[in-house]
Amino acid sequence: MLNAPVAPPQDRLETVAALRAAVEPVMSVSGYTFDDNGTVHLRGRLKVSAGQAYRPLRERLERAGYTPFLKDQEGGNGACEVTAVPGVIPRTQPDTRLNLWLYIATIVSVVVTGTQFGSGQNSLDWGAGLMFGATVMAILTAHEMGHYVVGKLRGAPVSLPYFIPLPIIGIFGTLGAVIVQREPFEDRRTLLEVGIAGPLAGFLLAVPLLILGLSLSTVQALPSTGNTLIFGDSLLTQTLGVWRFGPLAPGTDIVAHPILIAAWFGLLITGINLVPAGQLDGGHIAYAILGQRARYLSYAMIAVFMALALLLSESWLLWAIMLLLFGRSHPPSLNQSVKLEPIHFALALIAVLVLVLVFVPNPLSGL
Repeated sequence: MLNAPVAPPQDRLETVAALRAAVEPVMSVSGYTFDDNGTVHLRGRLKVSAGQAYRPLRERLERAGYTPFLKDQEGGNGACEVTAVPGVIPRTQPDTRLNLWLYIATIVSVVVTGTQFGSGQNSLDWGAGLMFGATVMAILTAHEMGHYVVGKLRGAPVSLPYFIPLPIIGIFGTLGAVIVQREPFEDRRTLLEVGIAGPLAGFLLAVPLLILGLSLSTVQALPSTGNTLIFGDSLLTQTLGVWRFGPLAPGTDIVAHPILIAAWFGLLITGINLVPAGQLDGGHIAYAILGQRARYLSYAMIAVFMALALLLSESWLLWAIMLLLFGRSHPPSLNQSVKLEPIHFALALIAVLVLVLVFVPNPLSGL
């Protein structure tokens, strides 16, 4: 959201003259247009690279009461356009007490929830709860701090994570966490790097914890009576399960240790976040690569979730609805003239590989 704009001069020529003077150190202006809402479009050529130009450009235009969006002009040839939007994005120091209290509440929620995963008859197995809770919080914290640390290194105004406790009704005790982006990302490089940092950090921690959980688990015959919760397999969990136990005999299954269940859940969250839609982490990566065309990929993912809901698990219907309501598009970056480098395409391929490895088509079922 933009604050109320600083009132520009009434005369449009004076306004344009002030903005041209503001951008002159980094851009030669050859033409302009002025919208009825006060937005000014300045066209010309940069005197330095797009990466070097944007921040001084923004600093100078903000002093004049405008927020700039930089992009290449259609037709190429090095021409660019600065769209100066009236108003300045506010920068306020957030109160981190809410983050702390939500983090503590989520710890309590996942530990209490984890007591149900004990091996004994006691419904409150606090040992199981502590192992489950510590594993879940370690993976989720690694994921969110991956976003936060890379965001800070890249100068993005990211918030500390807001963890979401889900006591009593949630089978895992949390819905994960979110980081609030208080303004658009500066450029696609930042968008992609911040987007992949979280899932990659969580994945790198979850895999050894998954292996540990498998080493602590056993194989037993499935009970003939009672309710049994079945955790669905991804390519990764299925491969590591066969590596640990070999092919399972008919009528048997892995009795999961609490650490295994927690690592499985952490990887499930990683896979969902890497779906290339909307403002999920995968949506950030897709937009960085495809720009506005990424919205078509979002529509495709909505269709995939609806198909999964019809064929495998009704739980995907909620995700389809959420993406339909909130995740069909992605806001543009402030500086669209900065191009991705080969390393960014390599990171995007890594994201696709991780998604293929950890995505669970049918997360939960029962006998």
